[in-house]
Amino acid sequence: MVEFPALAAQGRNRCDSMRDVPGHTRDLHPACFLILGLPVAVFLIHEQAVPLVGIPILPVTSEEILVDGLDFAEAAGRNRFLGALMFFTVLVMIALIAFAVELGRGLAPRARLLALAVFAVTQVPVVMAVLSHHGGRTDDWRSYDQLGDGVLRAVLERGNVVLCEGPGAMASGFLCKEPYAFHLFSHALDLVTILSGLGVAALVLGMILSLAHSRDEADLDLRAFEQGRNQKTARRFLYLAGLMLSAGLFLTMSWMHWPFPLLKPAMAGIYSEVINATLFYWAVFYTLLIITGFAPVMFLAIRRSDRLALEAMGGRPGGTAAAGNPGPARTAPSVARMDEWKAAHGLRISMTEAVQALVAAASPLLTAFAGSFAPV
Repeated sequence: MVEFPALAAQGRNRCDSMRDVPGHTRDLHPACFLILGLPVAVFLIHEQAVPLVGIPILPVTSEEILVDGLDFAEAAGRNRFLGALMFFTVLVMIALIAFAVELGRGLAPRARLLALAVFAVTQVPVVMAVLSHHGGRTDDWRSYDQLGDGVLRAVLERGNVVLCEGPGAMASGFLCKEPYAFHLFSHALDLVTILSGLGVAALVLGMILSLAHSRDEADLDLRAFEQGRNQKTARRFLYLAGLMLSAGLFLTMSWMHWPFPLLKPAMAGIYSEVINATLFYWAVFYTLLIITGFAPVMFLAIRRSDRLALEAMGGRPGGTAAAGNPGPARTAPSVARMDEWKAAHGLRISMTEAVQALVAAASPLLTAFAGSFAPV
């Protein structure tokens, strides 16, 4: 029979096996966090592009495009939206967990605190945007206005909400205000905004933290091992970013297609074209969020891999040789030997991995093209 102390020791060993090499702390230059400014800039440009240059309120009304007598069809859009919202929420939770794991992977306290501070600062404009929607401003533009002037409101007014109606329902309060379904949907979009801010910041910062490494005085093989792990970690964050933002686009597609079962036959075709073009714009926005966060990280990672390879070939003095021990013999630098050394240490990105990274970065765009053929 296994005793509890033995189980505890096994648990500690399993946890210890997840840590980096003992005695070596990974640090990160504070300037690396400036990479996050690129996705933030894309977000700020997006916030101004639609209201100032695009069509923030589609010049159609519910009377022009919706039919009467099909109120039950509203349930189709609601079920799609709820399913997409659940999927997106779970992926954001996974992104936050992955970011927390990366924070604890042998990171120096200064870098950890700075990452947490940057993460908190990036949430400020998100929270302010959500609060502005509930500040009593009547001229505040919301993304669902792109469906038409009051179109989505008219659709949601046709459905009931068990939470707010019937015996024991919440007669009033923050969630239940008439029209019930529309106000719940508005709050759900605020939740999506908060989740998006948390998820994108966690993923981009997770990629940035993959640039952390031991000091140059550490053994060359150890630094090469860390660099290989870092590149794999960055690619995992990239794939997760592509999946999460594609789920975000599916969520956007779900509510933009909400009115489709209630459309007048004569309006269905052209309305579909307008909505699909709008979704393409959102797909470009999501894709740029991934590219602007991941591309600088991979560029810096490739530069560091090249420096490690040059150091291994004697391109610059290394920090591995002790006094009286010249260390391993160095060879003359060449591109072929540099590529061989990187491949041997897992630092060379293969063509397959490059294609996978490209697909992950462009996955929101691919999702938009797939959704353009038929409603979700």
